[in-house]
Amino acid sequence: MIKMRFSIDFIGFPKGWKKPNNLNLEVYKYFPDCFYKQKRIKEQNFSLDIFDLSYSTARTLCSYHLTERELYFDIIASMLSHLNFIDNSSNDFLLSESRYKRLRDFSKTTRIGEMAQGTNAFFVAKQLNYPYIIDFDLAKDQTFVNLNIQTSGRSPDFVIINKDLNKIGLFESKGTMGGIVSGKNGFLSDAMEQIDAVEQPCFDSSIPVCTKFSHNNNFNQLKNYRNTPSSINYALIERECTDSIDLKKLFKLHYASWFYLVGDFDRVNSLLEEGSIAAIANQDDIYDLDDETDKGNPIYWVKTPFRNIFSTINSELSIFIGISTFFKKSSDFKIGIYKKIIDNLLSSSNSEFTIPDSNISYLRKYPDGTLLFIRNNS
Repeated sequence: MIKMRFSIDFIGFPKGWKKPNNLNLEVYKYFPDCFYKQKRIKEQNFSLDIFDLSYSTARTLCSYHLTERELYFDIIASMLSHLNFIDNSSNDFLLSESRYKRLRDFSKTTRIGEMAQGTNAFFVAKQLNYPYIIDFDLAKDQTFVNLNIQTSGRSPDFVIINKDLNKIGLFESKGTMGGIVSGKNGFLSDAMEQIDAVEQPCFDSSIPVCTKFSHNNNFNQLKNYRNTPSSINYALIERECTDSIDLKKLFKLHYASWFYLVGDFDRVNSLLEEGSIAAIANQDDIYDLDDETDKGNPIYWVKTPFRNIFSTINSELSIFIGISTFFKKSSDFKIGIYKKIIDNLLSSSNSEFTIPDSNISYLRKYPDGTLLFIRNNS
């Protein structure tokens, strides 16, 4: 058997690229039935940076393809491509117009949809407190979850669970550059139509979300004005449900996308087939246990970020991605998960997870207990 190993340095960062800015999007809350622009409420701006965007987008892409390992490379490539698709010179969330205009029409649609889904999912998790996000078809098809979902039309993107693990909702993501968000023919109404197509069971929350993007050359020379900034447009519709739904196994499915992203396909398969995972051993091939970084809150770090192994009859190909143009050494970038989450996944009952409040500048803590360690010493 021939074994090949390639080390790929990502070179997508522009020359002179600096630490990413926090990118601001305006936020507008709409109300049904027709989501009229005149009745919307402007809320506090929402901010993220390109690492948040790339990570969140990758998680949503992974959730669609949990049984298709051959798409792993496409997901990693898509994630990394976001790092220079955004204008990092501004504090506003602006796409790079020069990159955007080079895409063909179908590629524009795909890229906008992917980025909107990452942005919207991060907003729903962090701002609306629904951090557990599961692909709708996955939730519907997994017999051990037993939701008995019935639909009458196009289905929404995701089933979601709130932070307190006592509410279940539906989330549909939309994205556009120049389309209409509001009104009965707008993207929010279209998203709500997909959510309303779910006839049973009763879901506590319905959340249609549309990100409308602007780019850094959005300038009309004839009228001499700039178009409106990028914005997140959403509605949160709640209702009282009497259906009793066991969220334990559905909650666990959320983490399948994380295990897929880090290349731990055995645990992905275990979650999909049995709704459970194997415990992480003291001397594990994939993870290192760290008790020091966030003292009192142990973390499992992935030894090789974006780990992936494909086996064929004649060869084994291992691809490791290093972002060496930004990080001086591989230890400056890590992906991890709190041990409390792993313990929760191994338990027969779920307990609410609260992000540790320790403030560590190079540690990004996401609402579902996964982490990025990003430290640039340049």
